[in-house]
Amino acid sequence: MGASTVKTIMVIGANSYIGSNLVLRLRQRHKVIALFHRHLMKFPGVTHGMYDLGEKDTIKRMIKLLLPDVIIYCAGINDFVFCAQHAQVAEAVNSFGPVVFSGAADPTKTRFIYLSTAYVYDGKKGNFSETDIVFPETTFAKGKLAGENYVRSKSTNFTIFRFSPVYGLGSIYHQNRFDQIRINLERGERIELPQNEVHSFLSLDIALNAIEWAATHESRSYTYNLGGLTKVSWYEFGLIFADIFGFDKSLIVPGQAQFENDVDFSLNGTELIKQLQVDALVLEKGLDLFKKQLVR
Repeated sequence: MGASTVKTIMVIGANSYIGSNLVLRLRQRHKVIALFHRHLMKFPGVTHGMYDLGEKDTIKRMIKLLLPDVIIYCAGINDFVFCAQHAQVAEAVNSFGPVVFSGAADPTKTRFIYLSTAYVYDGKKGNFSETDIVFPETTFAKGKLAGENYVRSKSTNFTIFRFSPVYGLGSIYHQNRFDQIRINLERGERIELPQNEVHSFLSLDIALNAIEWAATHESRSYTYNLGGLTKVSWYEFGLIFADIFGFDKSLIVPGQAQFENDVDFSLNGTELIKQLQVDALVLEKGLDLFKKQLVR
């Protein structure tokens, strides 16, 4: 990505899957402030703090005092069932949280980075680009889109990322769906994965590259899509995952997603790939990299 000056970067939701990995990446080159709503994780060489979305004035004072160059909002609830059953809680984290932090950051001209999802699209055609119409169908995705809209209205210096599902190692407090697949297979337990829901699954390493690039190099306010180069269903992903990691593929059972019809949420990340000047990775190559990281 080239040389860049040292930035002060605040990561909201630093114990989340992407948040925890991001802190580990950024602390090597930047001053990092890790903020937690609960379950504080200790990262050597990192400033730690707690926050409460109900204390907006405290958050404003904290940002004014610490003056981060960049705020990255990694907090979020992405469990579809939980979001549907606890809509107010999900809205507070996925929608209201970005309002509070982007609103507090804007007077200081801090860049605000918000992580969204491919599910803001309707899944009817796939290969979605940034200019395609968004039409979310789940409570989770509606909350994420509301978060996007709030950031655009509250911030004059922002980057929004719509990521495909990001595969990699989760945090101790937030196991991701890919952790669950791996753990089930390690135990010799069957796992059912939808065969009617397609994604362009994205390597964690590429997602982190994109976020760091936006934190250190991006100057315009823009929304980017980013996925991997391989389009497969969750079921097909599971088969490839099992094959590369040496698990029993017969443990992967085809199932149905919560969507009634076949859906394709794959993303066209051409615009961002040009900016990053990196290979988005075909699935097998990305999983090989993931396997090597687990062995370390």
